[in-house]
Amino acid sequence: MIVGVQGTPSFTNYNIFLRAMAVALSELKEDEKEFYLYTAGPGNISAMASEFVNLSERGMKSRGKSIKLFRVTPEWIEENINSFNHFAFVANPKEQVSKVVNLSRSKNINTNVYNF
Repeated sequence: MIVGVQGTPSFTNYNIFLRAMAVALSELKEDEKEFYLYTAGPGNISAMASEFVNLSERGMKSRGKSIKLFRVTPEWIEENINSFNHFAFVANPKEQVSKVVNLSRSKNINTNVYNF
């Protein structure tokens, strides 16, 4: 499973980030062995993604699955959007979403915006 995540520079709520990742993980099929998380930043979101992957690695491995993190640019996600299964965007209330959100929705990729 390939998941993209992006957010805003002012977003700091790790619990909401974890909720976004839980929703993405719930879509992981039993026969899928890999969970690839691509973060398009900014730095605060990449740091949350890194922490999530590090904390989840042991549990995933015990279930015979692997989890990996890749840091990419928003443009890279745009160019490769058809490879994604899920895209999550995290922001504070009333903050604007990125154009990747609109692109992933237009490609019928499961897209969730978390802005609490």
